[in-house]
Amino acid sequence: MRQNLDSSFDETPGRLARHLAASLAALGLAAASLATPGMAEPLPSASIARMAQLPSGALQAVETTDGELLFFSENGRYVLRGSAVDLWHGAKLTAFDQTQRLAGRIDLARLKLDVADLGAIDVGEGPEVVVFVDPFCPHCTALYDDLAPLRATYRFRLVPIPVLGEPSQRAVLALACLSGSDPEQAREALLGGLTADLPEPAAGCGEAVAQRTLIAAQILGIRGTPFLIAPDGRLRQGRPDDLAAWLGGVEERAE
Repeated sequence: MRQNLDSSFDETPGRLARHLAASLAALGLAAASLATPGMAEPLPSASIARMAQLPSGALQAVETTDGELLFFSENGRYVLRGSAVDLWHGAKLTAFDQTQRLAGRIDLARLKLDVADLGAIDVGEGPEVVVFVDPFCPHCTALYDDLAPLRATYRFRLVPIPVLGEPSQRAVLALACLSGSDPEQAREALLGGLTADLPEPAAGCGEAVAQRTLIAAQILGIRGTPFLIAPDGRLRQGRPDDLAAWLGGVEERAE
């Protein structure tokens, strides 16, 4: 299996990336304010009021101080003016707040994505919480302790993906094979940290599931684990400080 996901959650690079993105967008606005031959409708000389990275990774939504919604390419070179359409939500994006809200959500039902097809390992009963995990991710192990008291309130659908190299790839393949024949044993192995002891699956067993999972992770923009999707579609990259509060809709204070 090909592994293209990041394995860490260092917040410092994330902040630096956001600052760089803001600088590039500001540079783009400054360049756009210059007289450009052939530009039928030049952009106003405004500055950035707010900006948000879109899940595509290649676009940023920018609201200017004049209240205009713009979409900038990642390097600040290209700007798309006017509304865009979020096909995953079937919504025309016309305002920054709306764009930012939808960017932080995924409607799995609308996408017709059933995580059972991704070898999901279920824990608990209730509204579904999808969690992408790596078998050897320490933050995921800590999250398993957090979800234990919530099993009567939510149904956690744990989807194993490999972000930590070859051992994770072997473990994910073994879990994908086992979850189809013995989901209870697969659940015990994942939650108990026993995936390294699972036997090598028979040739071809679990490969289709593992491949579907990798493709889904790429499409959804998952770059590390744990990655959570709340029942209302809200996204969380990394373990919440308070899982119950986050699932209840209480957003964590930004640093």
